[in-house]
Amino acid sequence: MRVKICGITRPTDVDAAARAGADAVGLNFVSGPRQIDPERAEAILARVPAFVTPVALVTLQDAGDIPGDLFELLGRHWVSYVQLYGHVDAESIIRTVRDGFKPLIVGHVSERGFAEPIAALLDACGEHRPVGIVLDAFDASRLGGTGQPFHWPWLVEAREAGELDGWPPILLAGGLGPDNVAEAVTQTQPWGIDVASGVESAPGHKDFDKMSRLIKAARAAATNCE
Repeated sequence: MRVKICGITRPTDVDAAARAGADAVGLNFVSGPRQIDPERAEAILARVPAFVTPVALVTLQDAGDIPGDLFELLGRHWVSYVQLYGHVDAESIIRTVRDGFKPLIVGHVSERGFAEPIAALLDACGEHRPVGIVLDAFDASRLGGTGQPFHWPWLVEAREAGELDGWPPILLAGGLGPDNVAEAVTQTQPWGIDVASGVESAPGHKDFDKMSRLIKAARAAATNCE
């Protein structure tokens, strides 16, 4: 069970996430109360310890490229994992892979048939596929980070129907916290989870106790599913 703590806004929260056992931390360059600028990101990235993977949430430009200032920042800090928003199609994913990045895409789940358009996108990418898929609830007013769970049985039904066969690893997102993560993992059995608001004391301020309890509960549930 891999755990990504997303929406890191302070260097001290990187330390806390690592101590709590996080595998990855997400830096949001996209939108919302957890969005940071490259200057703040410099200080955060300088604190990421060994064996904790930084993931940059980026909005692709109309041409499908990562903005130049972020491209340079990520290169300086050897950040290879990027979570894509904005103009995300097969062409932009392929370009991102060829630029040396490892992209994750976000699949918004609003209905039982959510898997079909994602599968079509994966097929169009050919051998330059994303390395992971973050499944989150859909909100027409937001690019991501809804803070609300989607209907988990849709994911279970899609897997049982074989609709997810051959997909990259799935990270479950949306409304997860210490009190419901065990149920979510037990039901959906994802490769990993992606959490932001569910482990905070205030928007953008991570809470060590909540992160620790969530990670322990998620891994215990995953072990019980084996």
